[in-house]
Amino acid sequence: MRIAYVSPYSWSHPGGVNSHIKGLAREMLERGHSVCVIAPRGKSGSCDLEVIDAGFTIPFPSNASIARISISPLAPLRVRNALRRGFDVVHVHEPLVPLVSVSAVLSSDSKVVGTFHAARGGSDFTYRVAKTFLKRVHKRLGCLIAVSEAARDYASDFFPGEYLIIPNGVNTRIFKPSREKPEGYPAGKTVLFVGRNEKRKGVEILINAFRIVTGEVDCSLVIVGPGFGSEFLRKLDSTLRRRVFLFGEVKNEELPKFFSAAQVVCAPALGAESFGIVLVEAMACGTPVVASNIPGYTAVVEKTGGGITFKSGDSADLANVLIQILSDESMRLSLSEKAIKGAGLYSWKTIADKIEACYMG
Repeated sequence: MRIAYVSPYSWSHPGGVNSHIKGLAREMLERGHSVCVIAPRGKSGSCDLEVIDAGFTIPFPSNASIARISISPLAPLRVRNALRRGFDVVHVHEPLVPLVSVSAVLSSDSKVVGTFHAARGGSDFTYRVAKTFLKRVHKRLGCLIAVSEAARDYASDFFPGEYLIIPNGVNTRIFKPSREKPEGYPAGKTVLFVGRNEKRKGVEILINAFRIVTGEVDCSLVIVGPGFGSEFLRKLDSTLRRRVFLFGEVKNEELPKFFSAAQVVCAPALGAESFGIVLVEAMACGTPVVASNIPGYTAVVEKTGGGITFKSGDSADLANVLIQILSDESMRLSLSEKAIKGAGLYSWKTIADKIEACYMG
């Protein structure tokens, strides 16, 4: 098949939607399909995939985060021109997001598949506006996919329909246990956080919990992701500062080293997470996770058995769980075994089988 993957978000900025598209597109290429991506390219965006530039982007507040989308008046024209190449399937991610995704849905003469990624969190303004003006877009979708029950519930509140639940995937050939530690990684027991420095990611909750943890367990906190620098460290007291290690943003292929080196990966997000691919990536590397009990995370932890949840926003509860896992090697080993097995449920081969069936249905 000839497949076009459409993203409304800047291809040069990392994010869950674009990572999903990359993983899925590469799997489809390996299966012999012809694949290209249509997305706002941003300043760069070099990639092993063919990417058709849909225009410049601007940062836009969305769902308690920042989305970089195109508002270029030329974006609809660029999308229409790209689709003239002819595709059997146009798979549009976040199909109600202007301008690139909406234009792709309305301009395609092929089968259109829509995947909804967002979960409830922050303002519902975008969907409320979409409900009024974008019903035509929703009706053009031949197949509706949501990456989780949380994403389905959020989308179906505004646009009812029959949604297939097909989650994010993980490349288990890359994300697997590794004996190699990243350069500069601290010795001893570590708690790992991977994500952006955004309030909704719950880093402040983790920091408050870590103060309690260090009173009981000799350990360090490793933070990987953009937005953490000297200003972040200056806000910490001197004792805590010596136990916190910042690595900044790292390449995707380097993440397995970080996951494997940690005793536990913590995902303390406060909400607006429909799935949490970081949980599955950590589990695929054999590392247990501790995650807030928001719906998107709880579903993954319960399905895999590779982690423990805590009450979202509760630093004391998080500290108790971290102390328990860090202090109990047999518990970590048991969770690790379940994590590796459970992560297999989300391998790209398994996920792509389901999506491919949707394309052919």
